[in-house]
Amino acid sequence: MIILRFTSGLGNQMFQYNLYSLLRERFGKDNVKADLTWFDRFSEHQGYELERIFGENGAFEITKATDREITRCSGRIPNHVKGKAGDIWQFVLRIPHRLMRAFDRHERIRIEQTGFEDNTDIYRQIEAIDPQKDHYITGFFIEEIYFRDRLDKLQECFSFDEPSDDKNRDYLARIDSCDSVSIHVRRGDYLSAEYASSFLSLGEDYYRRAVTLMMERYDRPRFFIFSDDKAYIEKAFDYIEDKVIVTGNSGQDSFRDMQLMSRCKSNIIANSTFSVWAALLNKNDGKTVAYPSAYMKEKDTQQMTLPGWVRI
Repeated sequence: MIILRFTSGLGNQMFQYNLYSLLRERFGKDNVKADLTWFDRFSEHQGYELERIFGENGAFEITKATDREITRCSGRIPNHVKGKAGDIWQFVLRIPHRLMRAFDRHERIRIEQTGFEDNTDIYRQIEAIDPQKDHYITGFFIEEIYFRDRLDKLQECFSFDEPSDDKNRDYLARIDSCDSVSIHVRRGDYLSAEYASSFLSLGEDYYRRAVTLMMERYDRPRFFIFSDDKAYIEKAFDYIEDKVIVTGNSGQDSFRDMQLMSRCKSNIIANSTFSVWAALLNKNDGKTVAYPSAYMKEKDTQQMTLPGWVRI
């Protein structure tokens, strides 16, 4: 059996699902399952969202692994307890985990992508999977090699239902009626102590260069700006005359911003898997996607080969 662990926010969950569905196509649906137990302990962003957003889509399907299957493939007992109690229980679980390492002779293979190793080696390990053996896979798998030949399938799988509220329907109508360009600015959590040491908060220079690029490609572009820091963008983008600052989609409705961005004619994305997916789901012919050369403080963004993607 092959089990893939899902973690983190919506954009990362979508990349993990891409690999999950690829493995199912290659090795059969019954041989590949999802470990969703991370969300029992942690609630990053909106928690596990895939089924809530895409579950009614006939192209989307996911099979959850049982605790017994996860233990067999990973060599670790799942922890479903949140908060401090969960930390205590995780400490207690060290005892059976040590015993399992000492006496369990079950053959299992772990594939762990941290994001800083050579992805070529990780990809080769995935290509060499023997479905007759138990595998446990962790990571984000955001690299182009995993999705570039599957975009049509993914766009079908990750199709949004039409919003029922007047606000978002109005945004979509305005986006569809002009040469719309989305700008995504992520600041909030990237400025926190937890993320600031690893993730860059993109500066104004990147966005000015990207806006200039779009001004060269469209006669009359209208910029739709999405951010978690309204006060900042009102000041930082005061040089753009024709702009719409999109507000109102928060909490359980945050995914609507991804939907709106994906409908724009072109995209200026942040170093965020959320806006990367907005661009990947953009079906407009001749689109331009401006993306940053620097993603994290110690690692540059991969160079994309998809048509219309421009590295800045």
